[in-house]
Amino acid sequence: MAPISLKDVRKRYGETEAVRGISLEIADGELLVLVGPSGCGKSTLLRMIAGLETITSGTVEIGGRVVNDVEPADRDIAMVFQNYALYPHMTVRQNLSYGLRNRGMKGEEIERRVAAAAASLEIGAFLDRKPGQLSGGQRQRVAMGRAIVREPAAFLFDEPLSNLDAKLRVQMRIEIRRLQRALATTSVYVTHDQMEAMTLADRLVVLNAGLVEQVGRPIDLYEKPASLFVAGFIGSPGMNLLPAERRGGGVLVDGGGRLTGRVPAGDGAFTLGVRPEAFAIGDGIEGFSAEVLVTAIELVGAESYVYGTIEGGTSPVIFRVAGRTGLDIGQRMPIFAPSSALHAFGPNGRRLAD
Repeated sequence: MAPISLKDVRKRYGETEAVRGISLEIADGELLVLVGPSGCGKSTLLRMIAGLETITSGTVEIGGRVVNDVEPADRDIAMVFQNYALYPHMTVRQNLSYGLRNRGMKGEEIERRVAAAAASLEIGAFLDRKPGQLSGGQRQRVAMGRAIVREPAAFLFDEPLSNLDAKLRVQMRIEIRRLQRALATTSVYVTHDQMEAMTLADRLVVLNAGLVEQVGRPIDLYEKPASLFVAGFIGSPGMNLLPAERRGGGVLVDGGGRLTGRVPAGDGAFTLGVRPEAFAIGDGIEGFSAEVLVTAIELVGAESYVYGTIEGGTSPVIFRVAGRTGLDIGQRMPIFAPSSALHAFGPNGRRLAD
């Protein structure tokens, strides 16, 4: 186990800078998740930690040792890929033990490690099967087992669940978190799936165009996003982001909504953010209120998502209600969100002071 330190790490491909000066401190035993849209640099950053990509500039330290010029095999890390990377001609037992045998480890120790990994991952019944005889979830467990038997200083996960169906993703997400806590091994996990990111991470790093947008606990990023990008990216459905303009003593939102009570300081335009669950049907005293025209309704079991537009405006609005709504498309209704649930972002896209 070891902390990982990134100091002004950059990666350039010709004229394109894919990673633009990222510095992070990952604590010993921490599970840090890198999340962001395709092309944001998250997989490139992970591959630089692993040694699979050269570093244009900056330093990567693992356990206090600079590893910029250290070969991947000598960095004491284990990586789990999205495509499993198993040897199809080998049994599960052989796949688990292959790396240990190559390192010259004694047979008794290899057997101990393989047995321990198989027990923790519940794959003991598959040890004599080959990967082609396993389901996707079972193969991913074997891939994780191959990493675990090495007992490395750090685990690196590159979107390991992207090839699984929705139900298996949930099961494996829980399994990965359980194992990481039990092993207490420093881990860096890359995903584009914000549900994975929110549920797995001790800390979450949101990347955008090769830069860090925000770092923190998942709940902190959800409740207090530092930028419009984070506000729109974290949360499903995403935060409502509405154009607002200060007028006199109040604020006009998207041409038809009103903001009363606590109003962001300053002059001119800004963006008002409201989570779908913050809205209630009806009126209120201090906060954001508007008349909405319902354009679509999605019933998703225990709750419904209602889509609409603000009367007098053009921006789409989505809000969540429990169960069946009893609403109809084309219906008009008042909605309200209290001041405590509102977010404000300036013209530069950064969060305004609360």
